[in-house]
Amino acid sequence: MAANRRVLWASALVPWAVGAMVWAVVQTDSAADPPSPAPEPAVRAIGSADGQARVPARPVRAAQPDWSAMLDRLDRRRESAYAANAPASLRAVYVAGSAVLRHDLAMLEAYAQRGVRLTGVRLRTLDVQLLGRSGPYVRLRVVDRLDRPTAHGADGSVRLPRDRATPRVIVVRDAADGWRIAAVRRA
Repeated sequence: MAANRRVLWASALVPWAVGAMVWAVVQTDSAADPPSPAPEPAVRAIGSADGQARVPARPVRAAQPDWSAMLDRLDRRRESAYAANAPASLRAVYVAGSAVLRHDLAMLEAYAQRGVRLTGVRLRTLDVQLLGRSGPYVRLRVVDRLDRPTAHGADGSVRLPRDRATPRVIVVRDAADGWRIAAVRRA
């Protein structure tokens, strides 16, 4: 049984190591801010030459969101996707085509190929600060920590180590159906 636990540990930790290397590449690729989109209709109306106010294409939210609660909601969706081994569910967390989505999809696939399912893949948000906003994009400085997830395989379950608190810059995008993570990099 001890040999089986070592195999389970190895099969659980190898994807984390590979993920860390992929994450480093993703951080380099997504370190730059997302490209500035064309100004929102409301922004264009402020500077319009004819002085005519134009109606924004979608409703403008009146109050500033609770960034910590928004990140928590996205993280619960991510946690559920890992627990159910459901890659399609990650698309409700990230902007389509983003490097961070590709990273999480690769991690989930690596675990699935080894017959390992993760539960408790939960990031605890310790601090959030608004850095800036540009159109539908918002930059946040976040300090978070990965709790101790559990790897479940054919030979049993193993608790993985807890992560340290890590400062990051997270770019989220306001989409018609809610916020999505567009990019993540270390702060």
